Amino acid sequence: MDKNKEHKNHNLRDENEIYEELVSFMNKNFPQIQMHGGASQIINISPETESVTIELSGACSGCGISPMTSQALQRRIAEDIDGISIVQIEIADGNMTPY
Repeated sequence: MDKNKEHKNHNLRDENEIYEELVSFMNKNFPQIQMHGGASQIINISPETESVTIELSGACSGCGISPMTSQALQRRIAEDIDGISIVQIEIADGNMTPY
């Protein structure tokens, strides 16, 4: 294996570690999503591309302030979670289990 590639991969954060940090972050910083009948689910975490996809559903679908919530999530997650620089938010229809 290429030593540079091996060194780079060694520095990547574990997907499970990022997942746990995201769940804690969402519970601490965005409880209003659940309090207002919405739900969030982590759809994908890619340590290699430093990206995460989060889906908002329930009352978030059709909510007039969901674009502001999405923007806040994108900014705050990229700032606060090490190893994540790209945050994609999807708004879905229907209900789902949070996290």
